[in-house]
Amino acid sequence: MTFVRSAAHIVFVQLTSLSTDSECHDILQRHADGLIDGTEARRLIAESLHRSGIASAVAREKTVIGVQLMQDLATEMEELLFQKVMQTEPGGFDLDLGLEASATGWARQLLRAGRLSMIRNIQTRTTSKMTLVDPSPMRQWQESGWVAGPYTAFHTATTSDRIDPQNLSQTMEDAADWLRSKTRHLRDSSKLAAQAATIMHAYGVPALVRPRIQERKRLKAMIDAEPGLAHRSIAAMRALIEGEPYEVIDSGLMALWDDYSFEQIDNITRAAPRVAGVLVDSVLADRARPSRTVLRSFRASVRAMGKGRGWARLAEEVCEAFIALEFEAYSSFDTTGADYREERVAGRRIACLKAPDVFARALAFKGQRLGLNEADLYDQLDRLIRSLTDLEVKVPEAA
Repeated sequence: MTFVRSAAHIVFVQLTSLSTDSECHDILQRHADGLIDGTEARRLIAESLHRSGIASAVAREKTVIGVQLMQDLATEMEELLFQKVMQTEPGGFDLDLGLEASATGWARQLLRAGRLSMIRNIQTRTTSKMTLVDPSPMRQWQESGWVAGPYTAFHTATTSDRIDPQNLSQTMEDAADWLRSKTRHLRDSSKLAAQAATIMHAYGVPALVRPRIQERKRLKAMIDAEPGLAHRSIAAMRALIEGEPYEVIDSGLMALWDDYSFEQIDNITRAAPRVAGVLVDSVLADRARPSRTVLRSFRASVRAMGKGRGWARLAEEVCEAFIALEFEAYSSFDTTGADYREERVAGRRIACLKAPDVFARALAFKGQRLGLNEADLYDQLDRLIRSLTDLEVKVPEAA
C-alpha cells in the first residue's frame, strides 16, 4: 500500500470512528433521557458498531495470517462484540460510562485484547475438524501446499522477534552480569522477577499474560505439582501453531503465552526447560511488596485519575484492593514478628474479598478516568504500578 493510500485509509478509519461514536453517543443520550430502554439502546449500539466494520478492521490489523483465518477471526470478533454490548452484567458495555467515552475505542480495545485467544481457539477447532476428516498429520497438508500461502507467510515473515546469533551471546552475557549485580540485594519474589527480566532481555520476549489472583493460585498449584509443565505448555503451543500433534495442556497455562509471536514461542521452546519455568513461576507469583515511596507515588497517580467529592478516599480503597490482589502482604526484608505478619496476611485477605465492590464503586463514580469496566480499570492500575516497579535490565552502555 502506497503512502497516499495508507494516509487515505487512516483518514477513512478516523472519519468512520467519529461518525460511529457520534451515533452511539446520540443513542446513549436518548437512553439517559429516558426515551429508550436499556435493551433497545444496546441493540442500536450493536447495530452501529456492526455497520462500522470495526471487527473486520481489527481482524486485518496484522497481516501474517491467511485469508480464511482472517475471515473466521472477524466472525468471532463480531460475535464477541455483540455479546459484550448486550451484556448487562459487569464486564459488558456500560451505558452510563459510555456517554463520556468512545464506543469505537472501547470496541477496539476489547477485540485486540481477545485477538490471540480467538486465533488459538479457531486453530484448535480447525485442527480437530481436519483430524476427523483425515488423521494424517497436518504438516503433510502444509508441505503439499494445501495451506501453503498463510503457512509460509506466517513462518517466513521478517519480524523483529528473530534472534541475531551474532548478538545473542553478548546480550545474554550483559543480562547475566546485570542479574549477578542485582541478586545479592534481592530476596524471594524480587529475585525471581529479576531472573525473569534477565530472560526477557536475553531472548527479546515480553512478559507473559498475568492472570487474576484466583487463576494464578490454580495454575501455580499445577506447576508446583508437575515440574516441567511450564515448558510443556509452550511446547504444546508451538505444536498447535505448527499443526502438529500436541499434548493436551490446561487452557489457562496455554493462555499465558498469548502475547508471544511464533518466533518467540519457538525460541523459548528450544531453550532449556528452566527458561520457560522461570517465566511462568514469575508471572504466577505474588509481586514483591513495593516500597513506601512507590506506594505513595502510586496512590497519587490514582487520585489524579478522578475528581469530585469522595474520590480521594475511594482512590485509596482502590489502591489498597489492587495492591492486595497483586503483591505480597509484607516485604521479604520485614524484620517484625510473626504476629505482625499474620495481621498483614489477614488484612490482605480481607482487602481481596472487598475488591469487587471497591472496583464497582470506582467505576460508577462520575468523573473517574480509570476505565469503562473492571478490565479497563485493572489494566490502568497495572500500567501505573509497573511504571514504578518493573525491573529493567541495564547493559553497561545504558547504565
